[in-house]
Amino acid sequence: MGIHGGRQHTQEDDHYNTNLYIPRINSEENSAKVSRQRNETIVVEVLIVGFDGFDEYRIPLFPLLLIIYTVTCIEDILIISLIWKSPHLHSPMYFLISNLLLCEFVGSTGVEPSVLQNILWGRSIVPYVDCVLQMNVVLAVLVFETFLLTLMSYDRYLAICQPLRYAALMNIRLCLYLVISFWLFSAVVVAIFFYFFMCLKFCAPVIIYYFFCEFTAFSIPVCVMSNAKPLVIYGWVISYLLNLPFGLIVLSYIMIIISILRIKSSAGRQKAFSTCSSHLLVVSLYFGIPFASYVVSFTAIISDSIYTALSFIYYLVLPMLNPIIYTLRNQDIHKALKISVNDMKEYCAAKRHSR
Repeated sequence: MGIHGGRQHTQEDDHYNTNLYIPRINSEENSAKVSRQRNETIVVEVLIVGFDGFDEYRIPLFPLLLIIYTVTCIEDILIISLIWKSPHLHSPMYFLISNLLLCEFVGSTGVEPSVLQNILWGRSIVPYVDCVLQMNVVLAVLVFETFLLTLMSYDRYLAICQPLRYAALMNIRLCLYLVISFWLFSAVVVAIFFYFFMCLKFCAPVIIYYFFCEFTAFSIPVCVMSNAKPLVIYGWVISYLLNLPFGLIVLSYIMIIISILRIKSSAGRQKAFSTCSSHLLVVSLYFGIPFASYVVSFTAIISDSIYTALSFIYYLVLPMLNPIIYTLRNQDIHKALKISVNDMKEYCAAKRHSR
């Protein structure tokens, strides 16, 4: 989910463009050489200026985002540890939840440290390779998470619509094979993207009006447009390919809702809905926030700050909210946490008595 900023180039940007990339050749007889070098410039650095104009918000933003990142890491590590440590949580649903949180931990670690750095400096210069690597990490996480949420929707469909066949159709070994295949597919996708990006040649410096390196915000001048066509076509192919998991998620929840409505007792309907409500909320936020950003992008009266706020929520706040959504009313997680706390107390007490 990228936000194309409407900020105009400043004289400072022009100064940056001139001094960072264009070699100084003052001789008039070398003007043709300058033109050729300008047209064959290979960009080695990227200027990120996403926080220009937010000087008054940097001081409160830095500790806020640092707290969000710290809480996100603690939540993910704690819940993943609980799931792997507690035998009663060794089920396909919790196996998939642990992989989702691991995925979001990787995504947050790939984005938030650079965002914190950009807040401190306002604008930062990063190597082009590092920027491309960050884009590919974010893309790999998004591709993997899309397929994983689809598998989790299928898991909830089987649990509610096919409960008698659930054990036969869904098990941890199958989930493990599918998760590995999702990671491998994501790795192949980003490897191809990385190759295409590294083959590009630019006739001007790359300036990103965003708070980190993100694919859809990477609008850049490409000298030879034929070099960019494979990347653009490949991007469209991946975008349309990811519509298939979204369609399967929608279909799964249509079937789930139909099955829940067929339950005669209100208690039964409430119990069935509670088993998928957390996942439904996570899926709604995961697909709803990007959709909202694209909708408001066509409204001229909406300021760029709205786009930035939606991006902050999607990339930085949502990974912190998802563990809370999954565990807030989950009695199995609460039970595992109490057992772990009691075990820790007993261990500390035994250590004190042994001294």
